[in-house]
Amino acid sequence: MGIGAGDGRGPWQLLFVLVGWFAVLLAAGPAERARRWAGRWHTAVWTGLAGLLAAGVALRPRYYAAGRWADLSDVLGVAAGLLTAGAVLVWARPPAPDSRWRTARRLASPACFWLVTGLVVAAGVAMIMAAPQPRIDVFHLLQVSAGGLFDGHDMYRQQWAPSRAEYPVYGLFDVYPYLPGTTLLLAPFHLLFGDVRYGLLAALVLAAVTVRRIAGVTAPGWQARRDTGTPGGGASPWAGTTDSDPSVPDPGVPAALPLMVLVIPGAMYALQQSWTEPLLIACLAGMVRAVRAGRPGWAVVTFALALASKQHLALLLPVAAMWPAFGPRRVLVAAGAAAALVAPWVLAGPADFWADAVTTNLGYPVRGDSLSVPGVLVHAGITTGFAPMPLALAGAYLLAWRVRADAAGFCLGAAVVLLTLDVMNKQSYFNHYTLPMALLVMTVSCRRPGHELAARPPGRQQRRRPAGQRRVENRSSEAPS
Repeated sequence: MGIGAGDGRGPWQLLFVLVGWFAVLLAAGPAERARRWAGRWHTAVWTGLAGLLAAGVALRPRYYAAGRWADLSDVLGVAAGLLTAGAVLVWARPPAPDSRWRTARRLASPACFWLVTGLVVAAGVAMIMAAPQPRIDVFHLLQVSAGGLFDGHDMYRQQWAPSRAEYPVYGLFDVYPYLPGTTLLLAPFHLLFGDVRYGLLAALVLAAVTVRRIAGVTAPGWQARRDTGTPGGGASPWAGTTDSDPSVPDPGVPAALPLMVLVIPGAMYALQQSWTEPLLIACLAGMVRAVRAGRPGWAVVTFALALASKQHLALLLPVAAMWPAFGPRRVLVAAGAAAALVAPWVLAGPADFWADAVTTNLGYPVRGDSLSVPGVLVHAGITTGFAPMPLALAGAYLLAWRVRADAAGFCLGAAVVLLTLDVMNKQSYFNHYTLPMALLVMTVSCRRPGHELAARPPGRQQRRRPAGQRRVENRSSEAPS
């Protein structure tokens, strides 16, 4: 609700964000009573979530879009959100079998997934057509860098218009603030469709389908149960709930759960703005799915792609190393593969790469429209400095260590770390929060038992040769991107 209400201009949205942050910290922390309460009152919890989702779809800031295509996108997006909320509500409070509302029970069926996905795809295409040239620097830098990739141009030496006077937006003009993986993943869609946002829409759908596979809600009669942990790790993040309390029945998860990756409030707004978090969500979902399916090679590849796309994903290296099913060796291999992917651009122009991908990001001041604690405090003339950030992250890593046992623990720990980064960062906006939100959806999806590699004897673990790690940098932006 907080991030969907705007783009950070106003302190009241941060209150909702802080409430959500504290709730996540409690879920990962030692508050067993809170988790037991959530287990016993699961119907009320899911009903409340459905209500928030239904209310949130009305919060649709759609800057730079107007006309029939924008109206169509709104209608389709709202329909998808309301159907998802209805599916969760019907699952949480199913009508009686002989009720005249028996037709509504079909909403809780896994088949509803494809209907909502189709609506989201149609809404996304309509939004792209409604805003063919959004006035935001991210769109232009992704478009030009993707097109230049096929012409052999170095994205760290490009500018996004012939001159500053011809540049239609205020923001980054000759700076590429990401890592090369972002453009590499989106370039095929620019070549085929002329717009990188089709790649972001495809990544969002792929992420939802992957989360659906993780949750195991792919056929009628599915039954999801909580993951109780794996040998060699800490406590499951669900410890202290129904797994350890036989008096509380296990309610499973709704079939509509993966759809929450698609229909979060403002999803079409994020697509319109070309924000790249769908790529990261898809990569991390693929990593979790591969680990639980016993395919470590694919897990390393997808994690490496995420690391090579955005700098702040390096903060998840310790979290992945804590996960017994992934471990330090695979972390080193993934980091080495990501470094190898980025290396050609570093070698081609080390000064340009350093200036764009590192110095520019770190040099930005705290912005007053940032949806973060420093962004709100700056209005009162209070500057927090850098010290609170490492302290907050240290606490987040401690919580991630507590819940490191299984896939759910990795997703929850990663969400805690990234959410803490967003709350304490000098520039955090709507798109930054969508990644930890998706990780929380994956956390609940991982309640279905998987076949994690850590369950195998130590001697059966796949051997990997360590590789070098790349630099760790936090990402921020001059524009809300």
